[in-house]
Amino acid sequence: MTLLVTGAAGQLGREVVRVASATRPVVAFERRDLDLTDPKSVWAALEAHRPTVVVNCAAWTDVDGCELDSEKAYLINAQAVAGLAEACHEFGAHLVQVSTDFVFDGKQVPGAPLVPYREDDPTSPLNVYGASKLGGEVAAGDAATVLRTTWLQPADGPGMVGRILAKLESSREAGAVVELLGDRRACPTFVVDLVPALLHLADEQVAGIVHVVNGGVATWADIGRLVAVEAGFDPERIVSVDEADLGAPRPAVRPKYSALDGAVLRRLGYPLLRHHRDAVAATVARLHG
Repeated sequence: MTLLVTGAAGQLGREVVRVASATRPVVAFERRDLDLTDPKSVWAALEAHRPTVVVNCAAWTDVDGCELDSEKAYLINAQAVAGLAEACHEFGAHLVQVSTDFVFDGKQVPGAPLVPYREDDPTSPLNVYGASKLGGEVAAGDAATVLRTTWLQPADGPGMVGRILAKLESSREAGAVVELLGDRRACPTFVVDLVPALLHLADEQVAGIVHVVNGGVATWADIGRLVAVEAGFDPERIVSVDEADLGAPRPAVRPKYSALDGAVLRRLGYPLLRHHRDAVAATVARLHG
């Protein structure tokens, strides 16, 4: 069963290629190798390789950049997916389209407790990035696996955990603090945990939307305190701040709450991903131990 991966140079694509290559033939395309906005090139790639599954890890994920150039955002995140889905249908390949928590606005019912979003909850993106990715979900079609996830952390690089560690290590003097956002909450998700679930869904050719995230809801300040404890630093050095405290507003509005619930994984009987605190501990051990 041949797997074709687009966006193979990105943090998710690299891990998909690495893990999948151990069990099956993999064809990996970086952006320079395959222009997804060119339908003829996409068609030719699938015709040449005849993959069983196509995993689309390619996207324009610069949230503020998308807000400033909506035409480019929709071209890459929605229109290109439509062309890829058409080619997949023609050559009998199952499409796995990776999407985002930013299809939700985080507002839910006023006055009610916030709960993680299920796959069938209404979408309402706040920014162009989320809207363009929602367009990509629709373009992928009903037969595709649409995998939504949140706050991805790389398997082969430092990511946010590494950046927090670096800040803690570079300012060891008494009283030095590290400021991290405390007014946005989601499910920090580690690529090393996500990819096995993604490949399982791909192998089973599960159709529809599936939320795949590490367990637990957190802010980046919460994650910072976990990192500090695991690395032997004083967690009180992590100071929670609001996004508004960090300077001028950014072009794109982000949802304050975008945690995802894996209801479909539970219904299918698939194992859920481990809690994010365990993933943080493992990452700190890899980077700091």
